[in-house]
Amino acid sequence: MADTDPTSTRRYGKKDWDEVRSGMTPTMSEVRLKALAEESGLSEWPLRGKGEVPGKYIDYTWEELHELHGLAENPDRIDLLIDILRETIAFEDPFGEMVATVDAATQREDKIGRNLARFEIDKEFPLNFSGLSPETIDFCQAEDIRTLGQFADFSHRMAQNVVVGGDFKGLLSGLSAPDEQAIARYLPFRPGHKGLHLPEAIGLVLNQLAENEKYTLLKRYGAKLGPIESAKANLTKEQAAQLEEVLMQKVIEQCLYFNKQVPELDQKIRSGVTLERIFMVLNDPEKEVIAIRVTARYLKQRSGAVDDGDEPVKKKGFFGRFFGR
Repeated sequence: MADTDPTSTRRYGKKDWDEVRSGMTPTMSEVRLKALAEESGLSEWPLRGKGEVPGKYIDYTWEELHELHGLAENPDRIDLLIDILRETIAFEDPFGEMVATVDAATQREDKIGRNLARFEIDKEFPLNFSGLSPETIDFCQAEDIRTLGQFADFSHRMAQNVVVGGDFKGLLSGLSAPDEQAIARYLPFRPGHKGLHLPEAIGLVLNQLAENEKYTLLKRYGAKLGPIESAKANLTKEQAAQLEEVLMQKVIEQCLYFNKQVPELDQKIRSGVTLERIFMVLNDPEKEVIAIRVTARYLKQRSGAVDDGDEPVKKKGFFGRFFGR
């Protein structure tokens, strides 16, 4: 009697599935299968959607996997899924438990270098302009890691048993996968685009604000705050003025680095594009308000105009919901 099991001619079985599903780390489980397949040189993952990540599948048993829509009608996709996860684990395993080996580090550095080139991300970008935590920046400086290129080189040189974790590993994994959303958490990168961008760089500067600093500035700029937020806006006028000077200096540093983009920003404004529209890419109304104010002040100073320091942000359009009617 012929074997009617539809899985009998397939390359993998239950044991293979159990091995790969148990070997996936939380970080790589959230990277899109399309990106993992591309980086592994495998056939393109045929299913589309943001939810098409390993984490969507690895909680299912071998039997349950064959009942899922998209796989039940095409079991060969399960073989492809296992191929993708196997290749991912082969790369991730050396530092999935935060331990790196020399061979894997070489492969990792190659991937980082390729992905930096692919996204046209400057290897000379200073890590102290990134969204890495102050603790990670201190670690990098102690290891003489000051640019993305040096970051990639360090990952190449990491010896066995070097421990890496936290947002260091987050940036490492994002650049290796590659995962555009993860990259954008640490670098002024705009998913779907090439290169690094000044508006996002200013947004990363604002990520460093403490809550009381943020709400003090928002109140100073006329934002409509709730009782809880108003209570947090507790800096004095003098402290707020000092904070604005610190922010201005950091924005100047970013603009000096992104010096080619500043004239482009000027030109957009002259052509009628508002700062509100330019900073919508931050997708955070609170940060956008502060970014607009500090950038407008910088552009005034750059042009030689007098800065009155108290000009309110326009309370219309996109920001109507934040400032009140």
